[in-house]
Amino acid sequence: MPLPHHAPYDPLDPAHHSDPAPRLAEARDRCPVSEPRPGVYFLARHDDVRDALADHGAYASVDNFALEGGTRTADLPAVPITMADPPYHTALRARLRRWFAPALLRKQEPRVREIVAGVLDAWQPGQKAEIYHDLARQVPTRVVYAFLGLPEQDWERLHQWADAIDDILPELRTDMPEFLAITGYLGEQLAARATAPPTGKDVLDGLVHPADGEPPLTPVETVIHAFQLIIAGTDTTASLITNLLHELLVDRSRWERLLDDRSLIPAAIEESLRHDAPLQYVLRTVSQEREISGCPVKPGDRLAVSLQSANWDERAWGADAADYSLDRPAGQATTMTFGYGIHTCLGAPLARLEARVVLEQLLERFPDLRLAPGYHRAPPPGLVMVRRPARLDVVL
Repeated sequence: MPLPHHAPYDPLDPAHHSDPAPRLAEARDRCPVSEPRPGVYFLARHDDVRDALADHGAYASVDNFALEGGTRTADLPAVPITMADPPYHTALRARLRRWFAPALLRKQEPRVREIVAGVLDAWQPGQKAEIYHDLARQVPTRVVYAFLGLPEQDWERLHQWADAIDDILPELRTDMPEFLAITGYLGEQLAARATAPPTGKDVLDGLVHPADGEPPLTPVETVIHAFQLIIAGTDTTASLITNLLHELLVDRSRWERLLDDRSLIPAAIEESLRHDAPLQYVLRTVSQEREISGCPVKPGDRLAVSLQSANWDERAWGADAADYSLDRPAGQATTMTFGYGIHTCLGAPLARLEARVVLEQLLERFPDLRLAPGYHRAPPPGLVMVRRPARLDVVL
């Protein structure tokens, strides 16, 4: 049950999560640094969010899947990149970055187009469809599994295991059957790769066959890093695609503008990332005494850093910050959706690529796409870290 509190917004209160805009606006205006739970401080303003994410020396990433003050994240057998601090984080990010280099990601576009087409080929103009489960959730999972180099015949069961884990975040339980299943499966795949000659074709190969000058990773480390890439790259991108299409169809004049002018596609994606941040907040642990907007924090305190509130901050984005606008000026402020500083999301270019290809193909194949009659947006059941509709019903 939610604890009694007077903070405008509590990330662990389902009632606050389901309709965050008015509460986040109150937090920014009245209490930009609040304490919704003992030892947990909520950051609401853009500049505070940016500064906290940039200062990795004072705000550590350790335990950043445990929100309650004084609690610890489930003990993982190795440290994933999202919970790592320098110098380990620096070396690991450099290692993974070569798989997310722009030139390599551009080579992924034909495969992404093939995956999107494979989903849309089953659809016909005029039929009803549900975007989140039948398109948005299908594309990122298949793209990530292909990117990692996992056999296509195993994608469906991987999808089911990953869904179960995503559904309970920010909690992470290493004893749940799906966690044991997915990490056991990845261990088998990586062990087989380790005994085979290197190919340089995919991420799994790179994890078990280090490049010149890279120290080898332990088998456990390779499993946890592969697991992290799956969890980070699926539901967040699915939420991006669903949110994007919702905003374009809830006011269909936006869809019509894209039909007339495909050059607006990048702006449509960037504004969706700002207006509907798939990941609502990230967590940090205070490691040095600091003061944030006049509020002192001490070592051991937990920060809930609101990416969404930062993206809606009128001080950064102007009076229309709460609106979705295809005409938002470039460079108005820094969108916090993919984080900031050393933990900026490595997979951001891949997520943008997937959203662009989906939107391009939908505009081409289904120009009459519209919301289903009587559709009403509702949040997903339970408490989740992502922002999206539970479903998005359309007519093709």
